[in-house]
Amino acid sequence: MKILFASAEVAPFAKVGGLADVAGSLPLALAARGHDVRVIMPKYLTISEGPWERQRVLDGCPVPMADHMSGCALDESRLPGSEVPIYFVEHHDYFSRPGIYGPPGGAYPDNLERLTFFSRAVLAVLEPLGWQPEGIHLNDWHTALVAVYLEGGTPATVYTIHNLGPAYQGTFPAAKLPVTGLRADYPCAKNLLVNEQLNLAAAGLSCADMVNTVSPTYAKEIAAAGFSGALAALVQARGADVWGILNGIDYTAWDPATDSKIPAHYDAKSLAGKTACKAALQQSMGLEVNPDIPLVGLVTRLDAQKGLDLLAEGLPKLTQMQLAVLGTGDPALEKVFAEAAQTRAEVGVMLKFDEALARLIYAGSDMFLMPSRYEPCGLGQMIAMRYGTLPVVRATGGLADSVIEKPRRGQKQNGFVFEAYTSAALVEALLRAAELYRRKPKVWAELVQNALGTDFSWDQSAGEYEKLYAAALKKT
Repeated sequence: MKILFASAEVAPFAKVGGLADVAGSLPLALAARGHDVRVIMPKYLTISEGPWERQRVLDGCPVPMADHMSGCALDESRLPGSEVPIYFVEHHDYFSRPGIYGPPGGAYPDNLERLTFFSRAVLAVLEPLGWQPEGIHLNDWHTALVAVYLEGGTPATVYTIHNLGPAYQGTFPAAKLPVTGLRADYPCAKNLLVNEQLNLAAAGLSCADMVNTVSPTYAKEIAAAGFSGALAALVQARGADVWGILNGIDYTAWDPATDSKIPAHYDAKSLAGKTACKAALQQSMGLEVNPDIPLVGLVTRLDAQKGLDLLAEGLPKLTQMQLAVLGTGDPALEKVFAEAAQTRAEVGVMLKFDEALARLIYAGSDMFLMPSRYEPCGLGQMIAMRYGTLPVVRATGGLADSVIEKPRRGQKQNGFVFEAYTSAALVEALLRAAELYRRKPKVWAELVQNALGTDFSWDQSAGEYEKLYAAALKKT
């Protein structure tokens, strides 16, 4: 199948969040399964100034905007380590800026114009390229307008929701609708206006042939207003057209047997290297070097959505284990954890992001904590299991789908789960895990093997996306 994968960010070329990781990995898995998949994204300053080889394939390609004809150039490169083509849409005024969506902590005032242009360009370049996809895979609100422009036609469209929280819906003043080139009486445009605002996520939800989220549980959760706000009714209206497909991780990039950023390597057959990684982590975080003390790791954004308020409240009760915390975020939470690190020998905190330390936390911890309020998919729990570290998670979104404490038929326990969004529930789960670590080392070793044996490779996910694409094609 010929698939065009459209995304506003693609790792390693430009990244703000997990969307970039998916866009840089899923196309590789699809290509490995025999599909002709190509990726398209804006040509940001990070790409213009980056080390990647590029070839100009189009110049002066007309791009229709609402009230004028614009144009773009197109460069071609390859996803690293592959033959998968990636196209960069060039427009100096829109994309040659320091940030992807805006300056740090802000948004560009013309983001609607920028992403309308990109959506138009995605379609405009196909004919001059001489390549016509059977399906276009759209990702989050940034590319949702493509589905509107193609409504009722071909190629087929799939719209993936990576996050449908109210802050991630692409909302603009209703008066800006003309920027998109649409009118309020346009067949699909009636669903774009939500609560007197233009809502681009609503465009993808309403107009794409098929829709999916990044985990089965999150697909159910977004049908409730608490997770998707005013868009819950649209999710409900799409019914069986909304699927949930769990993300994967790159098993080449995340491999304790080859990871160059950890001090010792290991695999399921020999875990001696993991013990060495734990000692190195304890030392680097200023903790007592002792293999018998349960060590809980976190690599996270310090905010309430990630459940760090629960951990902050529960800290006084977590005296029988060590904590290694890496992240930045809410200044108030940063202060809480910084003070804990200064006053308690069993707490180590680094208020920054450091990739090497993040990998050491995945490898050296016994447990990896993710107490999220909501989590569309989550990758940390998958990476942790890849490194033989047992996740302790709240039962929401992809965490509920990937971490199993009470196995059903054919399943194995690979972590610990708590239901209620309370500090007491979080503390109880950590104490339960720590008790097992101390008192039943053989059982713990079995759980580590279960975690190492859980398959979160992208090939699993790619097989599900093949079925989703087939369902979308049937609708065109």
